Amino acid sequence: MIAEDNIFNFSQPNVALPKNRLVSLAKECMVETVVNFKSYLKSGFHKKKKLSENDLTQLYTKQAQILIRKKEYPFNIEGQYQDVYNLSKGFSDFFFYPNEQDVELSSLYSVESKRLPSPEKKREKEYVIGDNNNGGIERYKSEKHGRGLFECGLLGFIEDKDFKHWHTTINDWIGDLSMLDKTNWKSDEALSEVDNNTDYSLFKSIAHRASNDINLDHLWIVVN
Repeated sequence: MIAEDNIFNFSQPNVALPKNRLVSLAKECMVETVVNFKSYLKSGFHKKKKLSENDLTQLYTKQAQILIRKKEYPFNIEGQYQDVYNLSKGFSDFFFYPNEQDVELSSLYSVESKRLPSPEKKREKEYVIGDNNNGGIERYKSEKHGRGLFECGLLGFIEDKDFKHWHTTINDWIGDLSMLDKTNWKSDEALSEVDNNTDYSLFKSIAHRASNDINLDHLWIVVN
C-alpha cells in the first residue's frame, strides 16, 4: 500500500529504490489516479463535448502529476516520450522517469493510450494491430515502443460496451492473428484479468519480441 511505501521517505534525495520497485510504484500510481481522473472528467472544467485520445491522455497525466507531488513519489511523469537512450523509433504517449539528479532519465515505464472502440471503423483493431505498425500491442512487439524495457503498459479509455466485451473481443483478435500470422503472433499473448471493479479493470499479457519478451499491463477505464 502507498501508506506503507511512505516509510522510505521519498523526499530524501539519498534514497534510491531498485528499478523494479519504481516500476511497481508507477503502476500503483496509475491505478490510484483513476478516481481523480474520472472525477475531473465529470467536473465540467473541460469544454470539449467529445474528447480525443490525446485529450483524455493529457487529462489523465495531469491528474497523475498532482498525485505524484502529493505522495512524493520518487519519479515524474511526462507525455510524448522520444527514446534517446535505447532508440525506440516511436513516441510513447507518456512515461515515468526517475526523480533524481545525475542519473539516467530514461523511461522506467512507458505507456500507450488507446480508445475503445477506435474512432474509425478501419482502425477497429488498433488496440492490438494497425496500419504501419501502429497497433498498441503491436508497437511493443516490434520495439517501436519499449525497447530495452521488460515491462510497459497500455491505458484503455472505454467509451462503449464494458470490460468483459473488450476482454473477449481483444483476445479473439489475438487468437485470429495467432492462426493467420503464426510467425509473429502466439495464442499465449492473450490478456488475463488481474482485477476488476466499477472504476477500472486490470489485465496482464506477454508480448513476444525478436530480442526478448515484454510483460504488458493493461489498465482500462470507463469514460462514457
